[in-house]
Amino acid sequence: MELHQWVGAHVPTDVGSILAKGIYEIYKENPSVKIDKLLEETLLKMMDGGIVDIYCALSTIYSQLIEESFGSAPFRINKAKILSKLKNSLISNKADLKSYFEWEGMGKPEGMWSEVLRINILCEKHWNLSII
Repeated sequence: MELHQWVGAHVPTDVGSILAKGIYEIYKENPSVKIDKLLEETLLKMMDGGIVDIYCALSTIYSQLIEESFGSAPFRINKAKILSKLKNSLISNKADLKSYFEWEGMGKPEGMWSEVLRINILCEKHWNLSII
């Protein structure tokens, strides 16, 4: 899937388009696949992976939260389960995230951790929840 024209070239993938044009469509067209549960299971596994896996999970979760808040997501993730694991994964990998300077960490003094902090500020502002 190509990046949307408004998505920066320094992100690994266009998560919003993958959700809207892929996962949500499958959910609507074939509910027996239970892609919502598959997404949750995959996100949980990704949060045990490397820095890029963790970042992609964070980005997907954040995009899902945005879609849920706008009412455009056809399902809701289990926030308690997913956000608890995300918080643990981010804190456990803080040092590695601070020393990762590719993708969203490019040009930032604290590497990828800067993006984590940015997303956390937005989550606190819009939904009164912290991811760290």
